[in-house]
Amino acid sequence: MLPRTRLSFLAVAALLVLAASRLSATDAGPEPTGESPDAEAQRLYDRADDYVASIKEGDYSYSYIQFYWKRAQSNIDRILRVYPQTPVGRQLKAGMLEVGPYELDYFKSRVLFRLEEKRLAADDSVNCAIFLCEAKGNLWDEARRMGVARIIEALSRQKRWGEALKFPVLPADRMLKWTTVFRVAARFEQADLVKEMLANTARADLPEVHAIYGEALALRGRPRKEISALLDRDPADAVKLAVLSGMVQRESKIQLAATLRLPVSSIFFAGDSLKRPEVRDDVSAVARAFFPRGNPAAEELLATYHAALGERPAPGAAGAVHVAYLQYLAAFEKFDELGAYLLAPELNGRATCELTVMELLAQANRTQDSERYRAPYIAAGGETAETAALAQFRGQMNSTEAPFTVHEKTLAALPFKDPAVLAQAMMEWSLSPNRSIRGASPYDAVVRKFSPGFDNIPAPKSIAVRDAASVQKPY
Repeated sequence: MLPRTRLSFLAVAALLVLAASRLSATDAGPEPTGESPDAEAQRLYDRADDYVASIKEGDYSYSYIQFYWKRAQSNIDRILRVYPQTPVGRQLKAGMLEVGPYELDYFKSRVLFRLEEKRLAADDSVNCAIFLCEAKGNLWDEARRMGVARIIEALSRQKRWGEALKFPVLPADRMLKWTTVFRVAARFEQADLVKEMLANTARADLPEVHAIYGEALALRGRPRKEISALLDRDPADAVKLAVLSGMVQRESKIQLAATLRLPVSSIFFAGDSLKRPEVRDDVSAVARAFFPRGNPAAEELLATYHAALGERPAPGAAGAVHVAYLQYLAAFEKFDELGAYLLAPELNGRATCELTVMELLAQANRTQDSERYRAPYIAAGGETAETAALAQFRGQMNSTEAPFTVHEKTLAALPFKDPAVLAQAMMEWSLSPNRSIRGASPYDAVVRKFSPGFDNIPAPKSIAVRDAASVQKPY
């Protein structure tokens, strides 16, 4: 048996021979085909032209298109390199021929560059959402900011922490990125990352981060001594309110599930199942202990807690309290009462309540009723229509009555005109436990909807970028 070093030497030698043979076939001259140079050049051009003219955007995935369009460019490059003196070669050098509908230089330097962008955007949900947000150019409105926040959340949920923390945002949104990553880390008990981020948070920003941490400790059912230790370090009212909010969310869901005789496994928080169900809290007692002299925000949280368990709120209660009661009605399938509840003349947060009703009805697969409430928002257009469409989509996405299944054109057909709002919807769907895809990838159709065609493409920023997009990798 040959020694291992001998085997390694032979393997390297074989690879060098193979590489030399490929180099010879590509650069030294034409492969023997039995055809004359003129005929071979014509064949290469005809095939390149046919690839681009026949394999069109909309009929195929961008990955499939790119494979053949890059082969078309390779054929053109081969003619210019190996057969420059043939009639076709001279016509190509003189710019007298096109490939498909495109002038040669435009195709190589711009079309293939844009095709690479589209192919990458259609690769997965995160890439597509980034592409959609960047489609707004230099406009950083609230929709784009929320789209970026959802992207960062998705990256964090995929444990791509480095990408999430390095994701480019405006200086004003630095804390939005930091807290989004920290919230996921805290809720999913990434102890090392939580410790590191706490150590690297500026002193002025610690109260906000401590509040997120306190809510996560309460939601996850962590030993309550950990909450006490946090409050010893930072006894600010904001931290206490966040802890109380986490307890309200957790305890109301546990009690509601028990009333409905649902298993504990049906309870989810931010896409993760309930942890440590044996940990329970007396919410009212905690509120009194935290705020013995009372606190308006704590009173609102207690009202939300009682509304979530079926206590009808006063018309003048805060919007969040009404939303909790509407969710209670839907949980008990009292759908007729949802519309009647919206008729209250002094209903605070009416728009929020209407959006909640749209979502709850869609979640219950009462599509026509949900559409009826959405109709005035559609008529209003603009941001109002986008917000209503997003609310309805959330209901469809979370429905157990009619599970939402994504096919090739499902996402592109959603009634969003703002690409950044669609990015939000896609990221929320990508994190849903009900996520389901059937058939071809749905992202090609989304990219095509917001960036159709290859006209009027600006030049790439560098020759290196152009060549990286246009040169086909060797086989």
